[in-house]
Amino acid sequence: MPVYTLMNQGKNTIIFTLVYRGEEWPVQTHRNKYHSLMSLISAYLPVVGFGLCSGMGSCGTCVVEIDGIRSLSCGVAVSDELANTRIVVRQLGI
Repeated sequence: MPVYTLMNQGKNTIIFTLVYRGEEWPVQTHRNKYHSLMSLISAYLPVVGFGLCSGMGSCGTCVVEIDGIRSLSCGVAVSDELANTRIVVRQLGI
């Protein structure tokens, strides 16, 4: 698992964990920095075929589990509600 030092944690900072292929990736970001959780994941992880419909919510290629609840990441805002969550990114077909 990669080790990161989370610095400059201000009151607008959102910290959560992305999980992909069994590896955990701590994420530190701010509200409104990304259009959606899908765009953040696409910027952080090289997931082939992720978000093929570019955020239209019609293809299902951006499905994630946020603390065990399946969601289309293209419809999830990067907001305080993601703070301290564990988001599992699924590979296509899995």
